Amino acid sequence: MALLFTIVVPGGIMLLAPQTARGQEAAGSRFDQSAMPLGAALRTAARTAGVQLAFDDRILGRRIAPALRGRFTIQQALRKLLSGTGLVVKRGQSGIFIIVAAPAALPPRVSPAIVDDTEIVVTARKREERAIDVPIALTAISGAAIERRGANGVSDVLQQAPGVGVYDTGNGFQKITIRGISTSLGANENGYYLDDLPFTGVTVPIAPDVRAWDLDRVEVLRGPQGTLFGEGSMGGTIRILTNGADLEDWETRGSAFVSNTEDGGTNRGIKAAFNAPIVPGTFGMRVAGTSERFPGWIDNAATGETNVNDQSVTTLRVKARLDPAQHLSITGSYWRYKGSFPGGGANGNDDGEQPQTLMLKNVSQYRIVGATARYDLGSAKAFYSYSSNRFNLGQSGRLLDGTLDSRIRIAVDAHELRMASSGDSPLQWTVGGYARNAARNDDLVFALFGIENEVEVTSKARALFGEGTYRLPAASVDFTVGLRYYHERLRGSDVSSGVFTPKPGDTYESWNPRVSVAWHPTSDSILYASAAKGFRAGQLQPTISLALARPLGIDLPAALAQDSIWSYEIGGKAELFDRMLTLEGALYYSDWKDVAVRIPIGDTGFNGLVNSKGTTTTGAELSVVLRPLTGLTLVASGSYVDATYAGAVPGTGIVDGAVVDDVAKFTANASIDFRAALASGLDGFARIGWQHATPRRFVAFPGYLPGDTIDRVDARIGVDIDQLSIALFADNLTDDRGAASYQNVIEVEAGRDTFSARLRPRTIGIELSFRYGAGALRRQ
Repeated sequence: MALLFTIVVPGGIMLLAPQTARGQEAAGSRFDQSAMPLGAALRTAARTAGVQLAFDDRILGRRIAPALRGRFTIQQALRKLLSGTGLVVKRGQSGIFIIVAAPAALPPRVSPAIVDDTEIVVTARKREERAIDVPIALTAISGAAIERRGANGVSDVLQQAPGVGVYDTGNGFQKITIRGISTSLGANENGYYLDDLPFTGVTVPIAPDVRAWDLDRVEVLRGPQGTLFGEGSMGGTIRILTNGADLEDWETRGSAFVSNTEDGGTNRGIKAAFNAPIVPGTFGMRVAGTSERFPGWIDNAATGETNVNDQSVTTLRVKARLDPAQHLSITGSYWRYKGSFPGGGANGNDDGEQPQTLMLKNVSQYRIVGATARYDLGSAKAFYSYSSNRFNLGQSGRLLDGTLDSRIRIAVDAHELRMASSGDSPLQWTVGGYARNAARNDDLVFALFGIENEVEVTSKARALFGEGTYRLPAASVDFTVGLRYYHERLRGSDVSSGVFTPKPGDTYESWNPRVSVAWHPTSDSILYASAAKGFRAGQLQPTISLALARPLGIDLPAALAQDSIWSYEIGGKAELFDRMLTLEGALYYSDWKDVAVRIPIGDTGFNGLVNSKGTTTTGAELSVVLRPLTGLTLVASGSYVDATYAGAVPGTGIVDGAVVDDVAKFTANASIDFRAALASGLDGFARIGWQHATPRRFVAFPGYLPGDTIDRVDARIGVDIDQLSIALFADNLTDDRGAASYQNVIEVEAGRDTFSARLRPRTIGIELSFRYGAGALRRQ
């Protein structure tokens, strides 16, 4: 290691070291440093590489640099440390590397320190790491990339991750499948996190709408994540991470759009975000909000009304950060979402008409209050989080020839306490505990069938977990072992027409391991093999189902058994030719036991619930990112999912080998992004993207028909003018109006018709955005 001298200069420091020989510099140096304050990271890098480095401490702020491990040239190392900071490196005539702020004349959406926004520091294993170093099939999409794409909701970008299938139901929810794991019963089958706050539907999977505004990144972790993320993370986990309060820089951002939907109306929306370092370096707040309205395009043939499926969405998010001491950081957050869908969702037939027998007004709301605390102990970091989630879904309207009123209320309070290593030891570890109390209340009044029902289900869950990774000192090989113990008590009660009936409930427990081995042939590549278990607790049988089944001699369990999945995977990732080319691929096999399914109860029109033999899935994924020229990024990905039932279920359409419900066998994505400086302060950009999914089916009910092949094409073109952006966009450019999910066959006055969730028709519009402040420049 080279001898290093430090000379203090006004306002900062200059680091001097003997000049490295040119041949040694070209070969690079081996770095092994953990995540740390940026200033310390730069000093360590200079010592390791033996180079002359100069910077002003004041421009570094309190930024944290990611871990840096592997062999890099000093240029590569500095680029990785400065990624996303708004700082760039120059080299003086004497060979000194100089860290400076990006010149104001450069286009504000492009920082030369970033080749693109795929080099993202992730926390998939609850500690900061480069995505390329994590032995998990992982896709991380930066918030800046999401906004440049022009996405309205997070659902617009999730399918960018291979193995993920998603469609928007048009009523505040999205259907998400990961690697063929799909169900509409029980708790969430795929984990869904808003920042560090878990979202669960308790007895029905719920993945609520999240608007794609002011996000830091979205992480999609594929494969069971039961060890670190707990119940429900069976196909994988989606983490939506928002921008936090910046303690150093003021920032104001805003956006407004207007568009027109073919056969619909004029859409409009505004979005804004504001950051205030109230006490610089100690206390700051960030506020972000949206207000959007999308008129409908589906007609009601029975009443003659047109464009009935309006959508109005308002959101508010407030985050406050307090750093009262050098190693302590406390964050408080408040989320509020309200979606109003007075004419129902995006369910229609091929002619753009609603089912005449089903017209339900829908209002969905959620409010989340959270708090987190982080304390740096030096060789380890302690973390605590608390979240209180209140979800409310009201539905009312005409169903068949009657009127239905229903309300679902879910309350979830969760705590997590964990500690993770942060040193340079070959052994990296995470241990923690989790506690969750949840309650779900369902009220249903449907006079046509004489139903007046109130159901309450309560859940008390506790878990302990740990995971450790050991790197062999003499080889670039990692071994990871993890284990989670889970225990849940499920209780319930039912009030039907004033008669109270307690449910017997049940208790569930599960041990859930994960093991993997990873080899790092180079600093920018990894090959891994893993085996992991995911799990969910069971659920209680609806009282009304038990009451209707007994007279017909149908035996239904009072409570369903828990289900679990084992998944086996081999995969690899590589960044080649100085990150000009990025490859990621995986092959996997999953065995999901005791999956809950519905069975019809005679001709009553109601269903009961039973455990099936389960499903098996074999799949393959591949994604490619190519950056052949500065400003040009080509992305392509594809996934094959062969998910089938492992046995027949009497009384249903499920037979051995039948396709799992609501899973597209093949999905694909491709996009071209281009950015170029047109003049000083003027930057042009253009993007076109394609999403493809094969038909989805629902074999449990033999009368349902497959959906359609879906091809969605979106395009966007515009310019950045200093701190302003103007973009023209076209969503669903080819006007695909096919059935995005399976098709429900419904009897109507003229006979039979089929209905399914539909894409919004071709929508063309213009968006104007502005940004002001150093924080805005850094995030763009």
